[in-house]
Amino acid sequence: MSDWTPLAGVKVIDLSQQLPGPFGTLLLRTLGASVVKVEPPSGDHSLIVDPPLFERMNSDKEIVTIDLKSDAGREQLHEMVADADVFFEGMRPGVVKRLAADWETLSAINPGLVYCSLSGFGPTGPLVERAGHDLNFLALAAGLPDGLPDSEGLIRVPWVDLASGTNCALAVVAALMERATTGKGRHLEIALLDAATIWASAKLPREGSEGAYGVFETADRRRVVIAVLEDAMWTRMFAALGWSDWAEDQRMTDHGYRRMRGDEVRTRVTESIAALTLAEVLELADQHDLAVTRVNDVDEAAVDPQIAARDLFPDDEHWRPLGQIGQSVRRASRRES
Repeated sequence: MSDWTPLAGVKVIDLSQQLPGPFGTLLLRTLGASVVKVEPPSGDHSLIVDPPLFERMNSDKEIVTIDLKSDAGREQLHEMVADADVFFEGMRPGVVKRLAADWETLSAINPGLVYCSLSGFGPTGPLVERAGHDLNFLALAAGLPDGLPDSEGLIRVPWVDLASGTNCALAVVAALMERATTGKGRHLEIALLDAATIWASAKLPREGSEGAYGVFETADRRRVVIAVLEDAMWTRMFAALGWSDWAEDQRMTDHGYRRMRGDEVRTRVTESIAALTLAEVLELADQHDLAVTRVNDVDEAAVDPQIAARDLFPDDEHWRPLGQIGQSVRRASRRES
């Protein structure tokens, strides 16, 4: 399946920058589409704030520089769009019209064009013109944890950017399927706030807490994640940790009851794990079939046996953004034209 390229022959023009749009077009590239990334003379801003991110998000894309503020630049873009299948842009509403790269202009040139607009807040509402990043959308969508968490921890995995890029890729593939029947293109308008709101509302806060769902420290000061939710797994954890009193307490087999005692449960889990080494905890997890894993840092993840078995990074220059689905792609150089 690693050589699966169902989008071979699809041509994508990508005006987006940084993470969400380029991730969406990267997924299309991984499935075989050709992607031409169009940058302004100043380049993609991610080259400044996070060059390694630029390299990954723009893997195997052709990168060209075009000044869309010039007549010659706009003419060059229009020539490229004439035989394209997909056009991506990630600007605030109204900006592409000033650059003659809006839906009305480009669909007149190419009626079969699938045009994807990705913006922060969408084309309607009071915040249409507001700047925003992943964290802003999470905040509005009630997707942030309580308190004042560390900012670096919050942006370690930019969920909203990645979710939005995935939404774009999915919608584009659907629009291409529709075009195969109708022969007509479509304008897709996708908002990062929409993705944040839907993801944040998929699992809402509830009364109580999960006492055995979190990060815990072992006796040798390593971290493990324990994610015990199901009643049957709880029974196995009672046996693994020698909690005969709770094993005999029928109330502890009820999920709702355990949530009401979440703080007490977490304290006991914390104490039990603190008395065991990482190796001992993982051995118990194997013996009793528990959802327990070590917490890897970046270097450890690179050599983790399970991750290595998935062949996500075939060599130093390639990676597989869709895992075993699709093809591996070569990371972009920091400046490629």
